[in-house]
Amino acid sequence: METLVRPATETDLDSLVDIFRACWLTSYKDILTQEVRDDMTSEKARKMWAPSLVPHPDRITFVIEESGIPVGMARVGRDTSNSVRGHLFSLYVHPDNAGRGLGKNLLKNALAYLRDSGFDEISLWVFKNNLSTRKLYTSLGFLETGLERIDDRWMNTEIEMLASSKLF
Repeated sequence: METLVRPATETDLDSLVDIFRACWLTSYKDILTQEVRDDMTSEKARKMWAPSLVPHPDRITFVIEESGIPVGMARVGRDTSNSVRGHLFSLYVHPDNAGRGLGKNLLKNALAYLRDSGFDEISLWVFKNNLSTRKLYTSLGFLETGLERIDDRWMNTEIEMLASSKLF
């Protein structure tokens, strides 16, 4: 199948909500509590993702599509806590398409965008108990910084990871 990574547009909102909720409800069933997953309604997901599709000088959302259908998304931009670093805000691939290298392809494209935008380092936060995603990030050169946080919305520990953009 032919894949394409491209900037997301407002017409992608329904696809992004579907991808996000599928990950939230399926891929995160052993990561987030049932209460947190049930609370993420389609309406809440739309409100959360709609702003990411409005052009912004410090952030961009990409989609990866197969045969013209979005199957994954990544949002990147300037790190809000350290303006000289790039940041991966999110990465999701629909569970029906997981394990086929689409996430890695999308991630490499998004990270190359940050590198080409002049960022020397790229940070991200990932759920501490999301071992498969942490393994993906580690395989690309991300290292744990030792910082942890708990977002009240997700009630789950996240860890920070950092990589040199020269790796991408």
